Amino acid sequence: MSYIKDKRLWFSMLGIVVLGSLSGITINNPKKYYLSLELPFFAPPSWLFGPIWIVLYLMLGAALYFIWIDKSSKQRPLLLTLFIVQLVANLLWSFLFFNQKNILAALIDITILFLVLSLLQGFLFSVNRVTFFLLLPYYAWITFATALTYAIFFLN
Repeated sequence: MSYIKDKRLWFSMLGIVVLGSLSGITINNPKKYYLSLELPFFAPPSWLFGPIWIVLYLMLGAALYFIWIDKSSKQRPLLLTLFIVQLVANLLWSFLFFNQKNILAALIDITILFLVLSLLQGFLFSVNRVTFFLLLPYYAWITFATALTYAIFFLN
């Protein structure tokens, strides 16, 4: 099967990018708010977030596709559920952090995201290594974003 020709791959990737973009464009002046906070020494520059998220959302879309097409896995319903839960938590974080300016709620949200993503990665390691490795950069970024959110919470 040629994955590149499968419309479900492109639908998954485009769908995740659109959801992420909608989440991003509903934020009211995130750069101004981000720069108004007391940031830790390891905080990246605000311009870096956009390009990173585009790449990560494309990878998330591809990961969703590989979970979706793996009909032989008995873990598929669980994997899809974990994927959706972590995606909702991901999209919710921006709203909580930037729109609501509620760092505590964003901290709780990203902690849940990290834990659910950790579970997803644990299951994927044993049943779908391609998807596991595809999500590793996202997992690394969420780990970093979790540490960053904790630091921002304690500094502010």
